[in-house]
Amino acid sequence: MEILNRRLTLNEFRDYVKDYNFGSKPANKLVIHHTWKPTKESWADERSILGLKRYYEAKGWKAGPHLFIAEDGIWLFSPMRKDGIHAGRLNPQSIGIEIVGNYNEELWSGETKKNAVGAIKTLLEQLDLTEKNIYFHRDASSKSCPGWSITKEWLFKELKEFRFKPRIPERRSWDNVLRNTTAPIPVDHYASEDMVLIPVPDWAKEAVDFVATHKLFKIKKAEDVRDAVKFYRFYLLVRRS
Repeated sequence: MEILNRRLTLNEFRDYVKDYNFGSKPANKLVIHHTWKPTKESWADERSILGLKRYYEAKGWKAGPHLFIAEDGIWLFSPMRKDGIHAGRLNPQSIGIEIVGNYNEELWSGETKKNAVGAIKTLLEQLDLTEKNIYFHRDASSKSCPGWSITKEWLFKELKEFRFKPRIPERRSWDNVLRNTTAPIPVDHYASEDMVLIPVPDWAKEAVDFVATHKLFKIKKAEDVRDAVKFYRFYLLVRRS
């Protein structure tokens, strides 16, 4: 059985889905499950994923659900561009989403709830689907899955109220950029300490580089570029005399 065995944060999952190729016939429904076992308490990250893989393989399955959503993140299982095995007649053109835990007597909570609602909302938006495209496993089975406590009315309310947190760009110093990046800053720009890119004309590049290398003063705006040129020209004049 081919599985991806990859854990993503909610933001990483949003980025992943944005660039994902869902194939020529993308999924037109989401099917919600719960694992029942393992429970939230017994979930053991990759060990649980590999255990589930062995369980499905023992049943003779060539695929499984597509996502397992837990406290520690969103786990990619079977590829979403391919039909999985998880809900009988609902398998074709569906994405099977397993919420880790037993929800016959309790609702989703904590990071599991945030990851689950966020992932479902992300897929609805990316695939241009609506609430009508959401199914529960029990719609096609006598099982309680995704748990008797989970109703569509409750889930739809949570989806309407859910808001993705805005991403706050990390403020990094110029030294951290030099240590951590493999992509150089464009040669026609200078990155100030708050990561603002300041245009640098060709005739000023050598001067700006000299000032920055020797940490003579900070370059935060265009006026500082001109000051760097003045200082560097004065330095060359004194050096030649």
